[in-house]
Amino acid sequence: MADEWTTKRYPQVEQAIRRLTEHHRELEAEPLHLALAYLPRRNGQEVYQGIFLFEVIGGAADRFGQSGDLFEATFEAAPGLLTGFDQTLHLILTTPRELDEALKEGWPLAAEVTDAVRRDDYKVLYNDPVGRKVLRQLRAAVRPRKRAARE
Repeated sequence: MADEWTTKRYPQVEQAIRRLTEHHRELEAEPLHLALAYLPRRNGQEVYQGIFLFEVIGGAADRFGQSGDLFEATFEAAPGLLTGFDQTLHLILTTPRELDEALKEGWPLAAEVTDAVRRDDYKVLYNDPVGRKVLRQLRAAVRPRKRAARE
């Protein structure tokens, strides 16, 4: 079932997204803790254009984004490039410390990721012990809204 999400959502790029995640795992200076592919909603609609990859890394950096949001890099699909992606790749990058701040302050990209977690519209591609803790934090961030909706 775990591989089913990626296969259904991104069948044409499954191998490329897994290769990219594996490459990021090899970076020693900025160890990968969590890689999560997700499908965001914008203006209430699912966004089908593009691949969305959320990564939490360690290392020296405490913050990537500007104050008020996480760092997002977009890589356009270009004919002739051997990336394996035929869609735009949105890479959202953060650290555990920055994510904690982003969740507390409701930064837009953090809210986008937690919304995907709430809707169970994501796939964990990799996690280590730190990544599992971050994933629990993301899941905990959506619980209060579920309880409030029931009341």
